[in-house]
Amino acid sequence: MVVAVKKLKPEGFQGHKEWLTEVDYLGQLHHPNLVKLIGYCLDGENRLLVYEFMPKGSLENHLFRRGPQPLSWSIRIKVAIGAARGLSFLHDSESQVIYRDFKASNILLDAVSANCSIGI
Repeated sequence: MVVAVKKLKPEGFQGHKEWLTEVDYLGQLHHPNLVKLIGYCLDGENRLLVYEFMPKGSLENHLFRRGPQPLSWSIRIKVAIGAARGLSFLHDSESQVIYRDFKASNILLDAVSANCSIGI
């Protein structure tokens, strides 16, 4: 299984309590348009999050021509709808998560490039 690992900076703004809260929330949220949290690791000051791997990378890379080829308009519309569905799920969930980091670099594309997931 291929995964993506996100290492949080020890000197970052997010403290241990906030990190645990994020892990707890992400572990409970499941939706086709949210990147799946597979696991996490805490070793001293090192905090890692393990996510599903999205092989086509971020929307940002495709929009600003860092990807292999520009996205067609039909794929862009599918990505926008997928991102909107992910946000809607977060806002309509029982705990009503307010996602404050919505940007092209956090919208990740799967192998088909028509499906996207929001990276939290």
